[in-house]
Amino acid sequence: MMPVSFEGRITIRIAGSLTEYERMQPEGSSAPTWSQGIAYPKKRLLILRGSDITSVDDIMKTLRHELAHIFLHNYSSKEIPRWFSEGFSMYFEERGGLTRGFKLMRQAFSNSYIDLDKLEDDFPEDPIDVQNAYLTSSEFFAYLLSVIKEEGLYKVFEYVKEGLDFKFAIYRVSGKSITELEKGFHKSVRFKYAWLPVITSSSTLWILLTTLFIYVFIVKKRRTSDRLKIMQLEEEEELMQRFKKKSEDRGQYLN
Repeated sequence: MMPVSFEGRITIRIAGSLTEYERMQPEGSSAPTWSQGIAYPKKRLLILRGSDITSVDDIMKTLRHELAHIFLHNYSSKEIPRWFSEGFSMYFEERGGLTRGFKLMRQAFSNSYIDLDKLEDDFPEDPIDVQNAYLTSSEFFAYLLSVIKEEGLYKVFEYVKEGLDFKFAIYRVSGKSITELEKGFHKSVRFKYAWLPVITSSSTLWILLTTLFIYVFIVKKRRTSDRLKIMQLEEEEELMQRFKKKSEDRGQYLN
């Protein structure tokens, strides 16, 4: 994903509790209480909140996420927008899944996407806004990648490494400004999840439930009818067998 040429040591600290996590932060710095890890790229320091990470897979995801921050910000001296840093790190982390998909769908139609210019330098403090900020960053990065492809992303990194302004590097590769890309992103999301308001409306839900009820009723009725037909055929067959046996017995008696 990124041509990394990294020298030097990265310090990784793992805290056993929230108190220890807070105590491990560099002097004059603090970590949000909701965070599972935090990176200080200039200090090449990574701190994980191990007490709340329940599996090896989770801790590796958090580790990859924070390492991506350090690699990205040490790759160039130019300022990288926070939304790009988080989007890239979440992509690197490979975070996703069904739950995230539903959160994204809900977000797409609740107007809770945050404008990128508000995520330029920092993230909000409110937990819900933070979640929206991460989702916005992650999905916009994925959209950007679909536009410029990995080859284009390499070029962006190269331009930034050479000292080009980040936004101009994006423009040079994509031919579009961040504002134009953001408009395209919103349009693609609305198109992608255009069916969501239809299936989640109360009237549609009742129609679906009614249709389901009728379908179940018809299926049960058919099964009952088929069962009765089978029972009738079995009964007729049994009567035929009895009649045949009586006929044979009568024939033996006459002989």
